[in-house]
Amino acid sequence: MVTLRDRLGRLRAAGEIKTGKSTRRMVDEICMRPLFPGEEQVQQTLYGTCYFREIAFPATYIHGSGPLAELLPCRGSDLVLPAGDPGLAAFVPAEALFVDIETTGLSGGTGTLVILIGMCWYREGKFFVRQYFLTDPAREKAMLIHAGEMLERFSGLVTFNGRTFDLPLLRTRQILAGLPQAAPEHHLDLLFCARRLWKGRLTSCSLKTLEQEVLELWRTDDIPGAEIPGIYFNYLRRGETERLRAVFEHNVQDLLSMVRLLAVVAQAVAGSPPHPADHFALGRLYAGQGAWEKAIESYRKAAACGSLQVAANALLHLSLLYKRRGRWPEAAGIWAQMARAGWGGPFPFLELAKYYEHREKNYRAALAMTEYLLYMQSRPGQASGQLHPAALLCRRERLRRKAAGSFSPCRSVIDEEE
Repeated sequence: MVTLRDRLGRLRAAGEIKTGKSTRRMVDEICMRPLFPGEEQVQQTLYGTCYFREIAFPATYIHGSGPLAELLPCRGSDLVLPAGDPGLAAFVPAEALFVDIETTGLSGGTGTLVILIGMCWYREGKFFVRQYFLTDPAREKAMLIHAGEMLERFSGLVTFNGRTFDLPLLRTRQILAGLPQAAPEHHLDLLFCARRLWKGRLTSCSLKTLEQEVLELWRTDDIPGAEIPGIYFNYLRRGETERLRAVFEHNVQDLLSMVRLLAVVAQAVAGSPPHPADHFALGRLYAGQGAWEKAIESYRKAAACGSLQVAANALLHLSLLYKRRGRWPEAAGIWAQMARAGWGGPFPFLELAKYYEHREKNYRAALAMTEYLLYMQSRPGQASGQLHPAALLCRRERLRRKAAGSFSPCRSVIDEEE
């Protein structure tokens, strides 16, 4: 009589039943096969095997709308303004290390593994990309040691959202592994720069949006970041490697986009932004730094960019900057221009009323502006929070008294430029 034990034994011998150990051996054999023949290296360490892939791109390689070589002439001083970090004046972009990681999740907690550490740097006419891959969680320490040694070779680091995600997670894994934490002297987070430059113009500052709207790059057949953890776990459980190659390519594209994005950020500050409207964002940044003349120049360029909305905002900010600097005739000229064009609602009329009363002592012109503001306030949908009826009525009565005792003609800069 054939027992169940005998039947299972024959099936196991024929390879039709696999035990947990045999499955693990099969997966290990698959994992030992080269993912990228000729591009990968395996190094033995005291803590296990470290796997990494290294490829190179010529500096002339076109990524999006321009070559990678546009990074080379960039200066750290051009990154101080968008980054808000004076320490970057000594930063040399062409000597920096670009870092981007792929993980098993976005939470960043102690249970999140770094599965791929991508690094990019420039040397002798080429941009090198090295990708450290966690072939087995048991080999994490070996990977972190090698990656940490690379970080220590560079004084400058560039990331995209690395300040809040990449670096904290890497440091967490290093601490858990009992390793020292590499700390480059300079760190440029491109997400912070992008938000300061393009938040007002773009729908978002995700890397995908920046690639399309700033770099003019559209990826094809890209792996969504949300799918990467599942792809990695399938690799560990079943040895599936087909989609894993796409994860490596996704990481390469992220790194190259960071190289190009840094160049575009530096070029924008140097005077060649990717869009004329970016002059407005630069104007606000310069004004925040107290660089008044550069702010004025940027606002003027933004006002001439052709977009009505950008021009109106630029003129408004330029007029307030002139006002702050005591350049009253120039400020009044802009308010008159805005009033004629119908830009800014009641703002230019209110500012002109103040200007005529307190600077020019032209009470009749100030009264005319105030009367028009009261007319705007009486029309539904025409007024804004700038208009307070009681304050306008008091202003009108005061100006009527002043106008009655003066000989100022009721003529404004609006009339003078007609």
